[in-house]
Amino acid sequence: MRGRKYASLWTASLWAGVCVLVFTVLVVGILGLQQRILALTNETRDVLVPKFLEQIRAVRNLEMLAHYGSLAVGAADPVTRQNAAFLAAYAAANPGNQTDERTRRLAAKAYQQIQEFAARERNPAEWKVLEEELSARADELAVATGNLVMQRATSIRDASLTVRNVAIALALLFAGSMGTMLVVGRSLTARMRAKSQLFNEASHDFRQRLHGMQLLINTAKHAPPPQSAAIMSRIEATTDDLHRHLENFLEIARLDAVVLKPVIRQVVLHDVFQHLELQFQEAALHRDVDIKFRHTRLSCATDERMLLRILENLIANAVKFTRSKVLVAARQREGRIEISVTDNGPGWPAPSMRNPCHAFVQVTDAPAGSTPQGFGLGLSIVTRLAGLLDAPIRIATRTGRGATVCIGLGAAAPP
Repeated sequence: MRGRKYASLWTASLWAGVCVLVFTVLVVGILGLQQRILALTNETRDVLVPKFLEQIRAVRNLEMLAHYGSLAVGAADPVTRQNAAFLAAYAAANPGNQTDERTRRLAAKAYQQIQEFAARERNPAEWKVLEEELSARADELAVATGNLVMQRATSIRDASLTVRNVAIALALLFAGSMGTMLVVGRSLTARMRAKSQLFNEASHDFRQRLHGMQLLINTAKHAPPPQSAAIMSRIEATTDDLHRHLENFLEIARLDAVVLKPVIRQVVLHDVFQHLELQFQEAALHRDVDIKFRHTRLSCATDERMLLRILENLIANAVKFTRSKVLVAARQREGRIEISVTDNGPGWPAPSMRNPCHAFVQVTDAPAGSTPQGFGLGLSIVTRLAGLLDAPIRIATRTGRGATVCIGLGAAAPP
């Protein structure tokens, strides 16, 4: 579990770094796009607008030449023909006709023929061909002007849309980065708060136990021999309990300080149960507890040392709080091996079930005559080790009837 937490923190930190990098690239990109839009705007103002105006004037002049030519050809009044020839000279000399060589030559040709038509030096039937040529060229210039306008408008629109899309991406990326940093910050804050609470409560409980031990020692000094023997027995039990939970506390600190990597191999549960049965035989006799191990031929793929540590804590907790019986069994369930530790103690009260495997969560209703309850560290160790083994923990309890803690392990591959 701790490895997963660190992996998630590293992943979140890496994601935040990638977001910052992409954010920087997008900012640089959007600045470049803004410069591109500015360049397009300046080019449109300084180059294309004058060109547009020249082409528009050229179209207008060609249409004027076609109109004046029609007057020069069709008018019967000599004055009208002369006026048409004069206006054609103005249209032919207009700067808009300098757009290209073809337009300039066509305008000069039209002016020359209009002068001849006005003077009746050419056959009027020849005007139809020139008029069509002028109209066709005017249409070509109009279409070319429209295309230039559309191309430039499309370029500016595409650049603006790209800027908008990049801005949206920046906003989403910023929101994602802030969300990731917020999650990482909350996770780190929760971990620091949990560690602070762990050390504060551990130091308080240790001092309380040591103070109680000092009181027992002072009482034993002044007590008669029969009473002092009973007090010394209590001191010995308290010392053993304090020693065990100090080891648990140090193990929690070690699990938080070092990333442990489980060594997964095939573990025969019959051998594990035999080892635990010998280990808890004396403790069960001392507490008058009937502890049974239902031996099995099942095997699982796990770290044997971590599995032993988990089961030691679960069995020790069950022996401590049971009334008379503890059963340790294993079965195959949904493709996994499930090991269960069952007792007939008081069960888990409702407040403890909210977070039963957190450090310092204790069962408050211990059986009468039991030794001190301890500091609730054993199940916290179980949770950490089970997380490293990717082994889910399941707790079933009935108040006053007992509890069953199950841990799921991967089944060993068949030989």
